[in-house]
Amino acid sequence: MHILRRHWQDLGLLLAAVVSVYILSNWDYIAEIRVVLWLSFVSILIHQFEEYRWPGTFGGLFNVIIFKSPHPDHYPLNSHSAMVINLLIAYLFYLLPVLFPDVIWLGLAPILMGFFQIIWHGVFANLKARSIYNPGLFAALFLHLPIGIWYIHYITSHNLVSLSGWIMGTVYFVIAVYLLIIQGNMWMKNPQSPYSFSKKQLGDY
Repeated sequence: MHILRRHWQDLGLLLAAVVSVYILSNWDYIAEIRVVLWLSFVSILIHQFEEYRWPGTFGGLFNVIIFKSPHPDHYPLNSHSAMVINLLIAYLFYLLPVLFPDVIWLGLAPILMGFFQIIWHGVFANLKARSIYNPGLFAALFLHLPIGIWYIHYITSHNLVSLSGWIMGTVYFVIAVYLLIIQGNMWMKNPQSPYSFSKKQLGDY
């Protein structure tokens, strides 16, 4: 568990590279909607690498800037809760739509989360930190945004999404944000947590 806790984001980047090679090698044989969903999965893995490895200072941004924590190396977010939350997001929330591409609302929710990342990193976090960049913003702008636009264009131009699909996808997205991000952090926060971020992960924050 200790090794996984230290390197889950590195394994994610490796998997992102493997999936990218698979997509490029089989571009003509994979349905377009599944290509988009695979790329959406790749985008979240790269997003997590950007947040927690390079530049990797999201822990400092979250604990110091957002929550003004008296224990910024492990409260409220710590290295264990960050791992659990991000693994669930990537390998459950983002990977399930790849396995069931015809369930449109299931794929729509992660796309909406990608747009949410743009607002969170690009507006909210930057205003809080008084900055023009924070870890996660690059992937949000250059991966989540174009991939999300591609997915929305595909499902609308092929008449694959109904009003109920939009509603179900939006509700699922809101529930996922609440359970995986908001409550996930609250359930696992611990002022005495032994799972600390490194000085590098706290960064200049």
